[in-house]
Amino acid sequence: MENLLIVNADDFGLSKGQNYGIIEACRRGVVISTTALVNGEAVEHAAQLSREVPELGVGMHFVLTLGMPLSPMPGLTRDGLLGKWIWELAEQDALPLEEIARELDCQYNRFVDLFGKAPTHIDSHHHVHMIPAIFPIVAAFAQRKSVAMRVDREAQGVPDCAVTTTEGFSSAFYGDEIDEALFLKVLDDSAARGERSLEVMAHPAFVDNTVRKSAYCWPRLAELDVLTSPSLKYAIAERGYRLGTFGDL
Repeated sequence: MENLLIVNADDFGLSKGQNYGIIEACRRGVVISTTALVNGEAVEHAAQLSREVPELGVGMHFVLTLGMPLSPMPGLTRDGLLGKWIWELAEQDALPLEEIARELDCQYNRFVDLFGKAPTHIDSHHHVHMIPAIFPIVAAFAQRKSVAMRVDREAQGVPDCAVTTTEGFSSAFYGDEIDEALFLKVLDDSAARGERSLEVMAHPAFVDNTVRKSAYCWPRLAELDVLTSPSLKYAIAERGYRLGTFGDL
C-alpha cells in the first residue's frame, strides 16, 4: 500500500509571480495542492488560473498577519492592517477571539465566492491557527464545514482534535539551503516514524516585485526548481508515495 504525499504550496494569491510559480509546480512538478490567501492582492488571478488546472486542490490560507482583514478587527489591526504583533497579543492573553472567529467565517465565504466551491482544507499564513488560543476556533470551524485542516503535532500547547488531517506534517523544506536531498530527507524521516500520510509545506514562486519584498524571496525560486525536477518525481515514487490532495484522505 502506498503512502499519501501532499505537497502543499502556501500563499496562492499573494502575487502573480507566486501564482504562476504554483501553477508551474503543478503542471510540471509534484505540487497538486495549494492554499489561497483570500485577502491577497492577486487572489482573483489565482482563482482564474486554478480553473485552468482542475487537478490542483485549493484550500484556504487563513490570514491574520498580512494586509487588510475582510471584517472590522480593531482588536488586532494597527492603522487598519494585520501584522505579526499577533504573537505579542497571544502572550498577553489579549487576542480578540470573537473578531478572529468572525474573520475566519468572512474569509471562508470569500473563498467560496472566488473559487466557486469549498476549500479542500484550511491552514494559515505564518501558522497562526496553531496558536493555542486560536486553534480550537479553527478546528471547530473545520469540523462544522467538514473540511480538513493542517495540524502540526509538534506545536506546543495544542490539544488533540477530531479534524481530518494527515498523520505527518513538515515545514522543514524551507530556508536558504533548498535542494532535492532536503526534500527527500523529509520523506525518509516521516517513513521512519511510520506515518502513512504526510503534508510537506512549500512556497514555489517566480520572483516579482511583491515576492522580492518578502523576507523569504529567492528560496522560493529554488523550491520551484526542485519541485519541478523529474528526478524528484521519480524518487518520490521509488519511496512508495503517491501524490494527492486533502480530498484523498
